[in-house]
Amino acid sequence: MSKKNKKSEKKRKEGLFFYLLGGKLFTSNIFTKNALLLGLIAVYSFFYVSNRYQYEKELVRIDRLTKRRNEIRNNLLVTRSEFAHRSRDTELMKELKKQKSDFSIDEENPIKTYIILDKSK
Repeated sequence: MSKKNKKSEKKRKEGLFFYLLGGKLFTSNIFTKNALLLGLIAVYSFFYVSNRYQYEKELVRIDRLTKRRNEIRNNLLVTRSEFAHRSRDTELMKELKKQKSDFSIDEENPIKTYIILDKSK
């Protein structure tokens, strides 16, 4: 590029900056012709920000509910394991001995009974 092109390019950039900074944009024909478009952009921007805020609130709510669900799930697992431990035969026998109850549990294995049906009749 030649020096003349660089100077004209620099002048054009400075001119645009002062054009925007000086407020000539609002008094020019460009703004009045595109006022409806700029208003529409402002309305869309408002709805975008509003929806984004609602979305963030919903994400916080979902996160809170997920944490609560995990707490309940962990409590359920702990409760199940305690119940399984307490309901074992050895634990039941210990509790019965502590309470000095005369109830007893047979320690023999159950006997299987087989019934044979005679199909010849």
